[in-house]
Amino acid sequence: MLVVDDSAVARHALTSRLEAKGATIIEADSVATAAAIDVTGVHAAVLDIELGDGDGVSLARVFHARRPALPIAFFTSEDGSALALEAAKIGAVFTKNQADEAVAWALSNAQT
Repeated sequence: MLVVDDSAVARHALTSRLEAKGATIIEADSVATAAAIDVTGVHAAVLDIELGDGDGVSLARVFHARRPALPIAFFTSEDGSALALEAAKIGAVFTKNQADEAVAWALSNAQT
């Protein structure tokens, strides 16, 4: 499972819940770091929409170009933004207070 968020606090909140459920996590804190990851063995990805060096929507497009079937969801603090609306065309969008729902989505999609 891949989790990309430039906020260490938000990333930790999500990864600790996933790890508690037995998931193996790959973490990244930027578009640049995440884009260098080989997603061939990644079962699902949860991407922050707004990253310091870019956005999760563009990163999702990079990942889908490499692996079209990769399940991708987004984690954001602003679910009404233009980027969030664009993200919703690609995958599920969860606000930061919906961490439990994001974890359930990730675990469910990692098994498919």
